[in-house]
Amino acid sequence: MPKPFTTLDDVAKAAGMSRAQVSRALRGDPGVRPETRQRIDTIAAQLNYRPNLAARSLVSSRSSIVGLIIGDPNNPFHIQLAQAVDRRLLAAGFDAITSLRSVDDGAALQEVERLLSLRAAGVILLGPAHHPRVIGEIADKLPCVFIGSKRVTHPEVISIAVDDDSGVRLTMQHLFSLGHTRIAHLAGGKEPSSKERANAYCKVMREAGLEPLVLHGKHNAAFGREGVDRLFDSRTPPTAIFASNDFIALGVLDRLKGMGLSVPHDVSVVGFDDIPDAANALFSLTTLRQDTDAQAQAAVEALQTILGGSPRRKRRIEMGVTLIERASTAAPASQ
Repeated sequence: MPKPFTTLDDVAKAAGMSRAQVSRALRGDPGVRPETRQRIDTIAAQLNYRPNLAARSLVSSRSSIVGLIIGDPNNPFHIQLAQAVDRRLLAAGFDAITSLRSVDDGAALQEVERLLSLRAAGVILLGPAHHPRVIGEIADKLPCVFIGSKRVTHPEVISIAVDDDSGVRLTMQHLFSLGHTRIAHLAGGKEPSSKERANAYCKVMREAGLEPLVLHGKHNAAFGREGVDRLFDSRTPPTAIFASNDFIALGVLDRLKGMGLSVPHDVSVVGFDDIPDAANALFSLTTLRQDTDAQAQAAVEALQTILGGSPRRKRRIEMGVTLIERASTAAPASQ
């Protein structure tokens, strides 16, 4: 049977001191002599003592707990970004409680209730496709930062958003410079980022005097494979495919290979996000890199700004992207 948790009283008894003295030492109170603090730290370590964060927040009315709610745990980029946020929260002295169960609005609100019961200091929402009303309800209950393309109008929410328009323009300029004119776009579904990127693609194509070709589906590899099948049913298939995220792009690469087509000789492929697999020599995917560390840092700093009560703060912070050129793009073999 597992050993019960060591309590503060257990440490105090072993040290032969009062509970209050031990608590002050473990909190790093400057009034405690260094040699006393060191002795108590040693005893606590020997007893495998761990502080009860929830109990501490009840006593002090302050909490180090921050909820991190992930909208799509099946998206590799969301996990990559969540890991960066978790690292930044830890470095800032917070303890993250991560939720993978909040895909729909009802589940997200349930997670917020759980965070409230733990006396969480705030919450960071990572890319959920929730209704703006739900995000507003969350912000009414907890200090809230939103990471994603959605336009959030609630006055207490700070949004961290990638500059989708600039990223799409970088992609299209790259493909135009190679000589591509038949460029298709595989958009996601109802995700705000999908809509922003599809709209930007259509705008750039029309500015260039070209007819947009957009297929809508989901932000996953299965749609990438399905999209290729649909595009290559045409007598004039595209010479380049721009996918709304890398997950779709990997599905595109997989299907093109299965059809015996060469990338980039027959078809060029571009993704969005720069997930770790994009750099794999097997894929060598040209893509738009989102700086996850910079987004994470901005999100944690935004939460600290809200918690600090600063009235002067930006409500939306836009982050740039960088085009990473790899082996999946080249000049078209023919038009």
